[in-house]
Amino acid sequence: MGPVSILLVDDNPTFLRILVRFLEVHHQNEVVIVGTAGGGEEALAKVQDLRPQVVLLDLAMPGLSGLEAIPRLRSTLPDVGIIALTLLDPNGYRKAALAAGANEFVAKATLATDLLPAIRRVAQTRRLQERLMEKPGAV
Repeated sequence: MGPVSILLVDDNPTFLRILVRFLEVHHQNEVVIVGTAGGGEEALAKVQDLRPQVVLLDLAMPGLSGLEAIPRLRSTLPDVGIIALTLLDPNGYRKAALAAGANEFVAKATLATDLLPAIRRVAQTRRLQERLMEKPGAV
């Protein structure tokens, strides 16, 4: 079981650089960043080629927002884990993100403590689903 492949999606290039650095420095054995995207449309294009296990997706972006991108990501790559991120009104966005199809929600203010556990939960769920697909009826 290797590191979890991740696509990072945020319209703020400074935040993307900080997040990449944070994950590479502190969690290099558990995650590998396969790419970044600056918006929802770019994420949809990249997810097909990169096939990440998990997409970390900002919800408030110009153009195709994260909330709008979630269902489209689901239809493009149904098994991808989606973790919604936002700085704005975490409680209101949490419900909307989960209703749209995100697996997890992490407020940007709590990334340092909440992000890796969310990645682990999503990756564990994906691995369990993959095993069940390999061995139907093995529950």
